[in-house]
Amino acid sequence: MGNHNNLDEAIEISAGIYWVGAGTKTFLSRNSFLRIFEGNKTSGSLLIDPGPTSDFVSLSRKVSSVLPGGLLNINLAFINHQDPDVVGVLPKMYAMNRRLNVIATEDTWRLVSLNGLSSVRFRSIDQVQDQRLVLPTGHKLQFIPTPYCHFRGASMIYDLESRILFTGDFLGGVEASGLIATEENWAGVKAFHQIYMPSNEAMKLAVKKIRALEPTPLALAPQHGGLIKGDLIELFLERISELPVGLDIVTTVNDRLPAMIAGLNEVLDAVKETMGEYKVERILKLFKPEGEYPSLITLGRDGLVKDIKGDPFEAINALLNAFMDSATEQQQKLLRPMFNLMML
Repeated sequence: MGNHNNLDEAIEISAGIYWVGAGTKTFLSRNSFLRIFEGNKTSGSLLIDPGPTSDFVSLSRKVSSVLPGGLLNINLAFINHQDPDVVGVLPKMYAMNRRLNVIATEDTWRLVSLNGLSSVRFRSIDQVQDQRLVLPTGHKLQFIPTPYCHFRGASMIYDLESRILFTGDFLGGVEASGLIATEENWAGVKAFHQIYMPSNEAMKLAVKKIRALEPTPLALAPQHGGLIKGDLIELFLERISELPVGLDIVTTVNDRLPAMIAGLNEVLDAVKETMGEYKVERILKLFKPEGEYPSLITLGRDGLVKDIKGDPFEAINALLNAFMDSATEQQQKLLRPMFNLMML
């Protein structure tokens, strides 16, 4: 499997497993996966993290291209958590496919069912013995609950034959240009977790569970960002287990954040005078990701910084470095003393 960039089509990532998510040639938006099972003279299919309502047409087309009957022949849908970008298409699928059953934790289903879905076709992960399910085809699935990553009822699903672990939002990233992650994707993974994950302790528990899996995963497939393979698996697990996120950051810098924002606005005024307002606005747009992800630096209509998400020190440092990279040598000399003072 190469680093596919044609995201307009279903892509086979392993035997019988297809990426059917959403993206463009330059940006990977969301990952949904179709698993087709064949064995013991029978067959079945599993759709993992189906996606939002806006993806329905694309999802239907991609699934139909590899599974005869398309969404009408999906037997199971696995839901990592209840967010709209995961479950939005479920009501339509429920209405058109009376054979569809949904697998999720009870905490997740409690919220998913508010979309008008009948519990008659719900299968609870919590009631699966030893968290393992053997399908009629002989294939085995393992469920790995990851509480508070980022929702109380979040759960990963492990396909033991392919050794692909579908991780949901955990290890997802805010930017990816291809289906396979590289080390360069770490910055997006880091930013995503610092914004969305509540605490480092929750992530450490998830990492511990991943490392305990037998056999060890060959690939980690999150709902956002590139698929993580090879040596990057342990590298990203090690980094994520040490990463402060959410409340770790808030409780550390909350008292200082207003002063940091005020200082950054003073710096922005100076940069505009030195480099020009148009160039500053163009650089600030780089900090607004494509798709549905939040901007790391939030600007008001008056052009002033109102909030900083994630690690404010890193966000400010990245912004100042972007200004320096675009400045002339003379502009750099004028701005560097102020930038150095800002980072003290």
